[in-house]
Amino acid sequence: MPENKPFVMSRSSDRHEIDTPDGKLVVYVSPLSWIEQQEAMSRFVDFKMGEDGNVSPSIDLGGYWRYVLTRCIEKTEPSLSKTDLLNIKPEVGAAIQGVLPSLTDMMAQFAGGEPAPLE
Repeated sequence: MPENKPFVMSRSSDRHEIDTPDGKLVVYVSPLSWIEQQEAMSRFVDFKMGEDGNVSPSIDLGGYWRYVLTRCIEKTEPSLSKTDLLNIKPEVGAAIQGVLPSLTDMMAQFAGGEPAPLE
């Protein structure tokens, strides 16, 4: 009988069918754990103090999406390698990002807010 661990997230992936300009793509997305979210924030978001005293984020979006594509997408149909995923067309990436963890949601959680629900 499997041990019940209510505080530990499931590593099982969710299947998503995505319509892209080049046809249907199925992606299996696993969630980021809390520590993976923290790692992403520390690696790709830097907060800097401006001359006016306001703090503003400096975000490495390319690094973030590279991290998420290689961490969260377990497999695709048709099959794409990790290298293929890093070389997808912009319009395909735009279609896929809707099922991947959002940096905006992670920043909200980091600041103590609630993430927006996935559609």
